[in-house]
Amino acid sequence: MVLLSKNAKRVSISLMEDLLKQTLHFEFTELSLSILSALRLHYGTIHGNLDRYNLYREMYQQQQEVWMMENEAEDNYTHLVSYFVNSKSSKTSISDKAREYFQSVQQHMERSESFRLHLCGRMIQVMIHSSRNDYAATARVCEDAIAFFRKKTFESNLPLQAFYYQLIVCYIQLQEFEKGEAIIRQYQSVFEEGSFNWYKLQELFYLLATYTRHYEEAFQVCDAVQTRIRSGSNGNLPPQITEMWKIYEAYSHYLVMIGKIQFPENYVSKFKLKKFLNDIPTYSRDKQGMNIPILIIQTLFAISEQNYHQSIDRIEAVEKYCGRYLKQNETFRSNCFIKALLQIPAASFHREAVVRKAQKYIDQLNTLPLDVAYQTHEIEIIPYEHLWEMALEALQNQIVKTSVPLRKVG
Repeated sequence: MVLLSKNAKRVSISLMEDLLKQTLHFEFTELSLSILSALRLHYGTIHGNLDRYNLYREMYQQQQEVWMMENEAEDNYTHLVSYFVNSKSSKTSISDKAREYFQSVQQHMERSESFRLHLCGRMIQVMIHSSRNDYAATARVCEDAIAFFRKKTFESNLPLQAFYYQLIVCYIQLQEFEKGEAIIRQYQSVFEEGSFNWYKLQELFYLLATYTRHYEEAFQVCDAVQTRIRSGSNGNLPPQITEMWKIYEAYSHYLVMIGKIQFPENYVSKFKLKKFLNDIPTYSRDKQGMNIPILIIQTLFAISEQNYHQSIDRIEAVEKYCGRYLKQNETFRSNCFIKALLQIPAASFHREAVVRKAQKYIDQLNTLPLDVAYQTHEIEIIPYEHLWEMALEALQNQIVKTSVPLRKVG
């Protein structure tokens, strides 16, 4: 275009015609439109070659139609995903809007195999099911999308990253752990180390390890990521990345404190609970999302440290929070688990009494397994069933007398 503006028409037109072959091959619609616009103008108004003019005019109209379909799909997808950037709370209502958008975009997808159109369209299709935590249906959509992009005549790393990520989430929730681990190990190279998607993949690796009780491996993943973050090699990362890993670090150090993980030799811990609470401002405001595991880990630390006064303070605060923010349907499992935790001070920290008082809430928790629960997968960092076992291990069969009056809770 610069050459054309300098009146070097012959060389600029030749370069654009060569480049057009590449932009069409790689489905760079906007670049193709820009080139075709210049070629159409040149052959129609300057060179006077009607055959070339009509060829590029028709190609321009075709690419323009594809470009408009791509823009509609991208705008719809961006609108949907904007609700999830800084919040992990359940968005079941998004499913209906995603279905509405997909019905419109699907008509375009049947007419064109455009890379950008199918990337956005299939991500919208994923959100129809993932926003309702229908992991079996989400997995099928991801598998179809992966097959579609693998057929492209060029490498499609971006969509493969996106759909493999979603597929791993499904395998974690469906407890198909071997499949999830195999994908992570096989396709780790698809994710550029230090990229946003690489950090998100490591999050899944961490969850996969905690869900399968491979706590040592979870600690190693967390420590490696935190070391990279502290080095500043990636510049200013988005807060939803750095804060999420601070939460994972807190859970890792809880596992160390209760003896599920042994620190590596010569390892110096940099974790401080008070500092942790000051370093997560974004997710602390996510009242129906990531603030749930933040409150839970504070409570578990207090119980395991046998800091009974602090435990009572924390649990009473959690009780108020539970009544104000947690809905019966979307955070049912979190609600059940927190109500079980509330029985600990109510039973004076006596293990057998706690088990009796909390059993109805644990039974309710078991009626809604992770794979069908209406909650975002990030919220339950360690399955609540496992966390409950750990909380009980910190208790003894003796009544703890405190100067703080114990109220009946539940």
